[in-house]
Amino acid sequence: MSATLKIRLLLLLLTLSCAVTALTINLTFNKHELLEFEASTLEKRLHEKEKFVHDYLSDTSNINLLKLAHTSSPVALDIIKHFRDDKRIFVFTYHNNELTFWGGNRICPNSDAGLKVGSNRIKTQNGWYEAIKYQSGSFSVVMAIPIKAEFKFQNTYLKNVFDEDLISDNNLEIAGLDDKKTYNVKNINGEFIISVKLKSSITNTFYSTLELCMWLLTALFATLLINFLCISIAKKGHIKTAISVFFIYFLALRLLTLSFPYLDTEFNLSLFSARHFNDGFFLPSLGDFLINSIVVSWFLAFVYSYRKELEITEQPISKSAGGIIFSLLGLIIYFVASQLSDLFYALIIKSSINFDLTNILNLTAHSWISILILYISAFNLYLLLEIILSLGRKLPISNKLRLKIFINGVVVLVLIHLLVGEANAYIPLFCTILFIRGYSFYTQKSSYRLVIFLFCVLLFSIIASIKLSSFQFEKEREQRKVVAYKLESADDPNAVLLFMSLEQEISNDEMIKEYFQTQNASKGQLDDNLKKLYFDGYLSRYEFETYTFHPGEEYNSADSSQIRGYKDLVMAGSIKVSENFYRVNNTFGFQNYFAILPVTDNGDHVGTIILTLTSKTFKNPGTLPEVLVDSKMNTDKELNNYSFAFYLDGHLLNQNGSYTYNLVNDDFPGKINQFIFVEKNGYSHVIYQSNSKKLIVVSRPVTTLIMKLASVSFMFLVMIILTLFITVIYRLWVTFHDERFIIEQNGWSALLSRHKILYKTRIQASLVAAIVFTLLIVSIITYFSISSQFKKELESDVIHQANQVNLGLEKNKIFKNGKLLENEDILRTFSEVNATDLILFDVNGKLLFTTQYKIYDNGLIEPRMNAVAFLYLKGLQRSELLNSEKIGHLNYITAYRPLRNARNETIAYLGIPKFSFEHDYDMRIGQYLNTLINVYALVLIVIALFAIFLANQITFPLTLVSKSLSEISIDGKNEPIKWKSNDEIGSLIKEYNNMIRALEESAQKLARSERESAWREMAKQVAHEIKNPLTPLKLGVQLLEKSWREQDPNFSKKFERFSKSFIEQIESLALIASEFSNFAKLPDTPFSQINLVEVIRRSIEIYDSSEDLSITFNYSNPEAIVNGSRDHLLRIFNNLLKNALEAIPASVTGRIEVMLEVQGQNALISLSDNGKGIPEDLRDKIFNPNFTTKSSGTGLGLAFVKQAVENMLGTITFETGLETGTTFFIRVPLASV
Repeated sequence: MSATLKIRLLLLLLTLSCAVTALTINLTFNKHELLEFEASTLEKRLHEKEKFVHDYLSDTSNINLLKLAHTSSPVALDIIKHFRDDKRIFVFTYHNNELTFWGGNRICPNSDAGLKVGSNRIKTQNGWYEAIKYQSGSFSVVMAIPIKAEFKFQNTYLKNVFDEDLISDNNLEIAGLDDKKTYNVKNINGEFIISVKLKSSITNTFYSTLELCMWLLTALFATLLINFLCISIAKKGHIKTAISVFFIYFLALRLLTLSFPYLDTEFNLSLFSARHFNDGFFLPSLGDFLINSIVVSWFLAFVYSYRKELEITEQPISKSAGGIIFSLLGLIIYFVASQLSDLFYALIIKSSINFDLTNILNLTAHSWISILILYISAFNLYLLLEIILSLGRKLPISNKLRLKIFINGVVVLVLIHLLVGEANAYIPLFCTILFIRGYSFYTQKSSYRLVIFLFCVLLFSIIASIKLSSFQFEKEREQRKVVAYKLESADDPNAVLLFMSLEQEISNDEMIKEYFQTQNASKGQLDDNLKKLYFDGYLSRYEFETYTFHPGEEYNSADSSQIRGYKDLVMAGSIKVSENFYRVNNTFGFQNYFAILPVTDNGDHVGTIILTLTSKTFKNPGTLPEVLVDSKMNTDKELNNYSFAFYLDGHLLNQNGSYTYNLVNDDFPGKINQFIFVEKNGYSHVIYQSNSKKLIVVSRPVTTLIMKLASVSFMFLVMIILTLFITVIYRLWVTFHDERFIIEQNGWSALLSRHKILYKTRIQASLVAAIVFTLLIVSIITYFSISSQFKKELESDVIHQANQVNLGLEKNKIFKNGKLLENEDILRTFSEVNATDLILFDVNGKLLFTTQYKIYDNGLIEPRMNAVAFLYLKGLQRSELLNSEKIGHLNYITAYRPLRNARNETIAYLGIPKFSFEHDYDMRIGQYLNTLINVYALVLIVIALFAIFLANQITFPLTLVSKSLSEISIDGKNEPIKWKSNDEIGSLIKEYNNMIRALEESAQKLARSERESAWREMAKQVAHEIKNPLTPLKLGVQLLEKSWREQDPNFSKKFERFSKSFIEQIESLALIASEFSNFAKLPDTPFSQINLVEVIRRSIEIYDSSEDLSITFNYSNPEAIVNGSRDHLLRIFNNLLKNALEAIPASVTGRIEVMLEVQGQNALISLSDNGKGIPEDLRDKIFNPNFTTKSSGTGLGLAFVKQAVENMLGTITFETGLETGTTFFIRVPLASV
């Protein structure tokens, strides 16, 4: 069994094995088994944590340490680090059921009175916990193990998932009492903790991942199997059949996977979701786009590997047909490039993927995959170009005609684009790439290959950046129109969503009922409570007012006009957005809502409350940490990227952003219901005028030249890296699959010589690598230095704010008898003036005040001071602390300061949280990294060009010596090299000059010796050849003389016979003299441009008259012009045809085949016969001047052929076999047209 067959059987076996495994997983493992697997994993890891807690609590020394926790801060800090930070377990100690120490504020029971000793299940506002209690007398310890987070709402930072220490997959949820298919999770003692079930939509499990891997391997092995089968078909000469089979396989595979989108429906992969990108049947997702690109790349790589053997047609092609075919090949390239452009237009316009290359760190995984697809598409275009260039080379047209067709095609394309109004730099740049590659390909010039490669990659990077920029510009314009429509609309969907939930809460609020049922109740207190409970968070961007009416006051109180006014608004057509909330019509530049809420108590009407909400200015919309934003709410983050203004009757009503708009609209003339784009003051503005009075302007900075260069440099860097990666992989694959290459014998250094990596290239690569490595080290050091500096600056700002607020509070009159007054208005004022959030804790760590009550009201954390901060400030008496804290997955910092009264007593602890710390840090470091990457990409381009220049300068002397060595001629004049510097190169050149002088002397001696030897050999040969006819002449004369003396009666007949013989011998002597004369004059014959086709035809006509001989002449090009002598060429083919004819036995029907092919810049002529062949012992002598196998002749025929071919700078070889015939191969260079 051959190795090829073994490989095919192995691939077939692997394909079937992976497919069967995937099907087995899919059919065998049901949801019940998945539930058992997932839940048992969770239970097992929970037991491990329980065992750790029990082991710790069983040690008396550990209990003693816990008893010291509330009195010894160092001990407490060690406990927090060991449990909270390392084990994700929260520790609390109690004395007489009163909390004395807390090890975290994610959960913090104020008392353990309700907990039994041992295991307990606790449900808080933020999740589920297992609490293990230990008690010794009045001292008790509770250790809480988080099981599952369960927040009231979710977002990027708050996820309702099981603790990552227990299980990483998100396929389980807490089961309800009515659920049937559940798993009861028990503690280590077998006691029930929670019941879990599988989610309705399982997205990621161990088995699904394994099944996916098996299907992918099935597709891979099946494709490899088909690939090997197609290779075997191609090796048999059926290349087009192999290509067709491979194409049909890929087409069938993609149609099957597109018709049944298994990857999306079964595995719910984000990459194959239509939410990100969808453009029809063949491109339903980004993942399918990637697969299509890889499939096309694999197919084109297969065709590329057989491009040299691939023929357009086996029939001869005329010159005019060749020109038409070449034009069609060019159109194919243009059509494919245009289609790729349209595909990426759809990818950018019809997707939600971020393509902003000026902000690299904000690129998502889908963005990088899209960039990879772009590169693969460019690679596919390169493969197609190489295939088409290879096909174009086989056409019977000259390079001059190819150039004319190309230039005419470019002119036509440019004119068409100008006529349709699509003039851009894309066509000239792309045609420049085609010209450079085509010129290099057809002229076979290999100099400056690296420069050409880098230049082509740079041009393609420019093209990609231009296209990307234009597509994004168009997409951004459409997005800006949407923003203008949103700004025109006075609706706030997020506020409406909140109204629906809070209107019932307000109507049923006991505090509000108590207000109406209490005489002389404080309305200010009511407003404060409403603001704290309902109009904080997102609704803090609204100014709100309240109007309250007891029963009967709606029509006879001082504010009765208010309620009548709002009822009139309802009647006038205010839009109802919820059960009790309405939006006021005819608002522009702001939102205005109101609600008329009846308040009832046990069905009795106790009062009416009217709420009015008017949006604040965009300059001061109110702050809301992202951790408090429900993912269901649309945050309108795109508004942050724009400046915008509202003009009413030509006067500025409201504005937002960095652009400064004029108070009177003099710059932005609009047209009703039309979008007008203008550029002014470095900004691009879209103007939308809905009617004669209202006008909206949405602006954003224009893309600067520097930003465009950054985009080009980034694309260039990415393409260079990916190209180098593919090149290295390809070279290693080819090398290690070559049986002749054995790494143990050759070593890694053989790779350089094997792949003909020039010394110049090594210098260039070494220079670039050295500088890139240096830049990389510098950039890493710079990055860590700058990132540390940025972090310190942000931390310093927070500490500074804490100091400022602390100083202001201590100087303000918020103390009474040394205690803090509960004046929230003053505290909120401090928060707003300093543009920061503010938290106050009492001396026991309990929450007193915060600007973000929602954090505590929603149970994200407990209303307790951070345990570490409390220990440092109270226990270790720190005057200042910057502490890292966490809510869900949000990491932030808080600056703490003790708040002191006039007696220098600590009365509270002030905290200034920086919830946006992580975001601000990422933004600042992101901007720096973007700049660093873009600058280094530009530097890399400059370095590469510099390395090429420097390497050329370094290797110039070597190139000069190499060129001079290649031009050394024994019989010609060798010029010495002039070099002024007395360095190593100078020594080398000096030795070279000495060598050519010695070579000239040796050449003269050798030439003299060869001439003497040649003349001696020639004299011997001439004497031998003349001696043969002279002998019969001498004998004939002697016989005639004898007959004459003896008066022979037959003398006249003998004289006539001998005369004829003498004439034949004399003609033989003349022929010998002529052949030696021609052989001697070979080098001096002048050359002209000759068409080989005509010469061969003339030679064939001489011999193609015999009935027993068939001569066929096949040629692919009607013209094959070479530099040579017509007479010599005729004699070459006459000699070869004559020898072939004489080599064919008389008993065999002669068959001579002549074939002419154009291969690159050479013409290849093969002449085959079906003669008896050349014996093996004679094959080395047939080109010798005095060698012949015939009874007559000089032996100069093939010697003349060889000498004549070599004078044309060609070569002649032959292949022969006994009784099978002989084939002569002549390869001569084509003349430059």
